[in-house]
This record gives sequence, C-alpha cells and structure tokens, in this order.
Amino acid sequence: MPSLSTLASFLLAFSSITTSSLTSAQDLSCKNCRGNNRKCVADTTIQVLSDDDCSACVKASSKWTWPCNVEGLCWCWDSTTPKYKPALSSSYEEATDDEPCDLFTKDMFEEIAPNAVHPYTYSGLCDAIDYLNERYDEKIFKMGTREQQRQEWAAFLGHTTHESAQYTASREYLPCGRTIDSAAGTFCKPCSSDNFDWDNMYCEISEVANGKYYEDYCDKIVTPPYGCVCGPTSEVDKDEYKGLINPNFVYFGRGAIQLSWNANYVKASQVLAESSDTLCSQPELVATQPKYAWGTALWFWMFSKPPGMETTSHVQSLEGSFGGSLNIINGGLECPADPQGYHVKAIVTRLRYYCIAASVVGVKRLLDMDGCEGLSEKFEECVMTGYCPECNDFFLDPSPAPSKAPSPAAPTEQPIGFRSWANDSWMGDIKRRDSSGMGVSSVFKVVTFLTVAYFGTQ
Repeated sequence: MPSLSTLASFLLAFSSITTSSLTSAQDLSCKNCRGNNRKCVADTTIQVLSDDDCSACVKASSKWTWPCNVEGLCWCWDSTTPKYKPALSSSYEEATDDEPCDLFTKDMFEEIAPNAVHPYTYSGLCDAIDYLNERYDEKIFKMGTREQQRQEWAAFLGHTTHESAQYTASREYLPCGRTIDSAAGTFCKPCSSDNFDWDNMYCEISEVANGKYYEDYCDKIVTPPYGCVCGPTSEVDKDEYKGLINPNFVYFGRGAIQLSWNANYVKASQVLAESSDTLCSQPELVATQPKYAWGTALWFWMFSKPPGMETTSHVQSLEGSFGGSLNIINGGLECPADPQGYHVKAIVTRLRYYCIAASVVGVKRLLDMDGCEGLSEKFEECVMTGYCPECNDFFLDPSPAPSKAPSPAAPTEQPIGFRSWANDSWMGDIKRRDSSGMGVSSVFKVVTFLTVAYFGTQ
C-alpha cells in the first residue's frame, strides 16, 4: 500500500496534468488580443457564430464559457489585414535570400507546361504568390531550407498540372462540356459523362434540356455569409442559347486546383478579392483571370485543413509528405483509389506530373508517399510496370526508403513508353471529368476541391 506522501505526490501530479489539459481556447487565440486594430472574431468556417459571440473572449472571466472554451472558434484579427484566419504555421523560418519565382523560373514553367493557356500565365502565378505573401506571416514557397522550398514547388506543380490538364483547362469539362462565347458573355452546355464525346471533347445533349435544372456543387444549407446563394439553374431563356446555362450562376470546378462548391467560393473570395461577394457574383473570374485561377489554388494549398486535423498541403509538403498533401486535396477518392474506378489511372498521371516537376525544379529526392493510403504501393507498381518512366531515377533513391522491396507486377496491358512532356497523348484513356460524389455537408465538406481526374487527349 502506498504511503501518504506518495499518494499526495501522485494527486499533485494528477492535478497539474488535469489543469494543463484544461487550458482554454482563449489562451490559444484571444488571450492577448488587445490594442489598436486587434479584435477577437469568429471563425465561421467551423460553426455558425458571430464576432459578437467572440468579443468577450479577451476577458479572463470568459475563458471557460462558450465560444471561448472551444479551440479555434475565435481568433485574433489584425483589422489592417484581410479578415481571414491566418494560414496554419509550419513552424519553419522564412527564407530571406530568394523570392519564390527566383527559385522557379519562367523557363522551368515553360518546360513543365509548354502548352499552358490563359489564365495560366507565369507572371500571374508569381503575382498571386506575392499578393498572399505580402499579407500573411506564413509564406508560400519561402519557408524552411532551399531544398524544402523546391520540394514544395514540385508538389504544388505536380498536383496542379494534373488537376488542370497541364494548365490547359480552366473549367471542369462536364459542367461546361461545350462553351459558347458571344457578345452577351460566355455560356456553358452542361453534359453527363455518358453523353460527352471524350475523343472530340464535345457535348451534344444538354443536362438542362426539356425544362431540367443543373444543381451540382450547390449546398443549399450553406447560405450567406457562409456560402454563396445557389439553387437550381435552368437554360438561358433565348432560342439561340437553348441548352446553355449562365456559368456565373453555378460553382463547378475552376482554376488550377478546381475550386468548387458555393461555400469554398466565399472562403477564397474573402482572401483574394475585395469582398466575400466577388467570387459569389462572378465565379467565372476563377476561369478567366490569372489572379483567381492561381490564387484559388494557392488559397487551398495554404488554408484548407481536413476535418479534425491541424495541417494543410503546404505544411505536409514542408514536413516531407507528398501523400499527405494528396490526402487533403483528394483523399476521399484517391487514398486509396477504387481498384475498379478511374482514379487508379488518375494516380498514374498525378505521379508522372509530380516526377516531371521534381526533375525540372531540381529536387534531390521525392517526398514521402505515406499519408495517402495505398499511394506507396501505387508508386512502386507504376515504376516497376513501366508506366511512370519519369520517376525511375527517383525510385532508385526515394525518401524515405520503401518499407519493403517492390513487388514486380506484370502489366495488364502494354506499358506506356516515355513520351515528350509536352505531349499528353499518353493520357488518352484517362479522361478529365467530374469526380465529385460528395456534398459540402459530408465528412469531406472542407475538402471540396474534388479532382476532375479524367483528362482528354491534348
């Protein structure tokens, strides 16, 4: 039986641990939020609450009451900056020797994507990076060592070249299966996958014909200020535009990581535009202006956190995990991918683009494939079967080393030989299409930049 002194010591230690574990959210957010231009405000992306609810959290007496006692609901805002919760810190130091576009040059961009089209310009990418880096303490492509910066560039470029068909597609194909430009603006013909001619990239049968409506990417439960107003969209009421919709009424995938859903357009607009309404009223800006085509991808990279986790694609890449960044971008569909589905093939294109970017940027090793269930095995299989020739040199010296020796597997068809990086014909049977099957209200509500993984022959 323990002595009284031993028992007393145990109780004291237990009391200390308990008190430490009960540190209030106020201590982590608004405890020191005082002075000019500093206000304790609400994070409306987590729960419906107002700035007024959080205003009391600067007082010591409120530290154990809602919402001050829930970590993350309130945060300290410097009103001289955009009203958006700062990006999660990576804890790495900011590099001061080079700017991001000194490390990733225009020649590198043109080598990776020689067929890139507007709005995917190199100058637009650099401007979007500078715009965000001027406003936030956590910098894009400027944290950590030179090698970490290159690694982050390679990961970001690998994902975005895949998502945007090597920077040739600014809109998701199926919702805008056919585009009509006129003096009145741009109109889209939404199409189902079954009715889309992937070989010729053409849609004849409209999803809004005969009085039908287009309602994808609209979570009606999410209303202002938490999401853009959305609802059923019908065809334009003019004979010459039969079967077409006004794309500024819908929130399908656009930009380098395919911004989608009405809630995400509001969040990105809060960071990138003059008001939260900008991208709600004009979502086509993401498909037509470099600032938003690149900016929305950078916003997702820096700010989007998976449910229940304090990490971002930016942090994952700096910490050495390509798989972790993919899990945030499209983990619900690719981590792991359905063996019978088209995302198995999409992973091949994503890995190839990543290896291409890594080669051009000049990284020493690839990032870890862990963090995305099944990705390490798919990487080994892709190299061993000859489908990822651009990854061969990296596979010989991976980082970290594979947990087991690769198991050579016989290809189910003739391996795809090496092709010019400027030629996407090797993706002929991997068509770019909408892969979204989940609403904003699901468990994946934060990860709603759902990939459009099938690409057409370019």
